[in-house]
Amino acid sequence: MRQSPMTAIDINQAQTGPFISSPEPSRRAMNWFFAEKERLFWFLQISGWLGFFVFHVLAVSSLVAGWSQQSVAYSIAMSIVGLLTTSIILRPIYRFARRQHPAALLVIGISTTAAATVAMSIAKLQTFVLIFGEEWVLNRGADLGSSNLLMLIRPDLPPNFFLLMSWGGFYFGINYYLKLRDESERAIMAARLADQAQLKMLRYQLNPHFLFNTLNAISTLVLEKDGAQANQMLTKLSAFLRYSLDSDPLQKISLAEELRALQLYLDIEKTRFADRLKIAIDADDDAMDAQVPSLILQPAIENAIKYAIARMESGGEIGIVAKRDGAMLRLRVCDNGPSAPNDLDQLLADGKTGVGLVNMRDRLAHLYGGRQSFSLARNEPDGLCVNLRIPYETKRQINGN
Repeated sequence: MRQSPMTAIDINQAQTGPFISSPEPSRRAMNWFFAEKERLFWFLQISGWLGFFVFHVLAVSSLVAGWSQQSVAYSIAMSIVGLLTTSIILRPIYRFARRQHPAALLVIGISTTAAATVAMSIAKLQTFVLIFGEEWVLNRGADLGSSNLLMLIRPDLPPNFFLLMSWGGFYFGINYYLKLRDESERAIMAARLADQAQLKMLRYQLNPHFLFNTLNAISTLVLEKDGAQANQMLTKLSAFLRYSLDSDPLQKISLAEELRALQLYLDIEKTRFADRLKIAIDADDDAMDAQVPSLILQPAIENAIKYAIARMESGGEIGIVAKRDGAMLRLRVCDNGPSAPNDLDQLLADGKTGVGLVNMRDRLAHLYGGRQSFSLARNEPDGLCVNLRIPYETKRQINGN
């Protein structure tokens, strides 16, 4: 059985990122950007510290030492120190902390950030001395009343701590977002696969009574030595079953193909019931190109045969109507059986029709959501009508051409 192209695309979406569903180049670029965490980290890391460098030149170095080579060199050095501190020290420890209990994560994160703040402030002080000389340190010591190292770096501790805490917030926030995104994708994928499995289950629920009755009819023909008709009926049964198994329940076919497949089913039933069953098909020409779920009408026809035609001694009729109604396609299957109940809604609720009509209703709901309607109505003077309304779609519209 061939694999559904839709299924293959959906699996690919779950594996490669949240923006793959759109063919737009910008969405593909975003998907590539988010697909690999290591690439995302280094892109954000380098971009962030380049932005810090620009801000440092404009708002810090130029105010301290004016526009000079020394001030630009100092900004470059501070950006490199920040890049190395967060990449070599904080990232591995934060990565370990993410796997811990929230309380342990908080303790590890804050204590590590505080230690990195001290180290970064010391590195900043030493870099300033190398670029601008020791006179600046002596002046700061005189202003603070102490030349102790901790006193000298004290003014730098709050802004550096805020800087590293902000970096840590972004690091944990982005990682948790990516984790949440992955879990959401897996949940969506699981739900989608469950829906597809349910659709396939609903689609492949052939009524065993149909197979039993058909084989029984073939057996009767063989016993009556009507080999030609038995062979013809067996050939049609084989063709119908082959179509039923080969057609993908997740894909759509034209109404013309649907009616050809149903004709195989109806020919088998007409062989069983002979003159007791008449078929009338009224389909507009422009409706024949409409895309419909494969064998969507078969349960309604099966229901009509089982609960109407089989209980009639003569004069059984099944009518199939297909009309285009603007942007919608109207499909209708009616019989003239005498046993249609008064409470049609209760008919579905009680499940008296087996899985057939409920099957149709559920398939339509899965495939079209609120864009479809399914209803039962009485066929005057006798009988039952199954009414469907689905969006009118052609193959070209579905493929986006």
